[in-house]
Amino acid sequence: MTGLLRRLAIAAALATTGPGLAHADALEEGKVLLEKKDFAAAAEKFAEGFDAGDAEAGFHLARMVELGVGFAPDLTKARALYIAAAEKGSAAAMNRLGLMHLRGEGVRQDFAAAAELICKAADLGNPEGQFNCAGLSLEGTGREKDPAAAFANYEKATESGHTGARNMVAVLLRTGTGTEQDPEKALGYFEKGASLGNPVALFSFAEMLENGEGTAADPVRAHLYYNLANERSHPGAKAALDRLTTTMTPEQIEEAQARARNWKPAGGATGRNGKRNCSARAT
Repeated sequence: MTGLLRRLAIAAALATTGPGLAHADALEEGKVLLEKKDFAAAAEKFAEGFDAGDAEAGFHLARMVELGVGFAPDLTKARALYIAAAEKGSAAAMNRLGLMHLRGEGVRQDFAAAAELICKAADLGNPEGQFNCAGLSLEGTGREKDPAAAFANYEKATESGHTGARNMVAVLLRTGTGTEQDPEKALGYFEKGASLGNPVALFSFAEMLENGEGTAADPVRAHLYYNLANERSHPGAKAALDRLTTTMTPEQIEEAQARARNWKPAGGATGRNGKRNCSARAT
């Protein structure tokens, strides 16, 4: 698909307007084709949208090039496309370029440049940008350490359904970092993630239930959620499950294991690892 990439490079230099009405659906059509694994047709649709000025279509095409989906993997060409998409306003492309600088992926490592790009994506409402900008603020990487700003961005990403952000909101509420400590609210956030089968939320929810944080201690439910977290390969769950088991009666263990056998994630939204598939997500 070298000809396609060459055509896109020219289009990126010439296009100055937003997506035309004739190509308004090209991005969504491309996503559908991508899910169907019709990679050549998906790339053409994303190219069509990008030619018409749709910056997010350019991001998706760049992601295909980077990951080698329908193309030979080529980080240099992908980065050129990310830059073109970012210049046209793609927050997702800004976030990905920022991560490249953060990690030194095919470009110099530059924390300040990373923070500028990622947090601009956050300001534009990109959930991944909000999540990543929050992490930079929490750690003081490339910008001033600011736990309150981190909490605010994690909350914004949570509103868009970002699982990792929801877990971090719960962590900060549990510890009182960047916000007022509120174990009950933290428990509620972890419970939501646990209900969807997220391993981190399952483990943290179990931990709070075991310790009686934000609620009365409940070893049976704690055992249940440690068991589910262990099933989903959480690294600390097996040791916690074994430790808790030694403190429980046979009747309690039987009840907890019966609940585990009958447990199903809310809405069947996730698999064993608690993750959704997302072919073009930049994290």
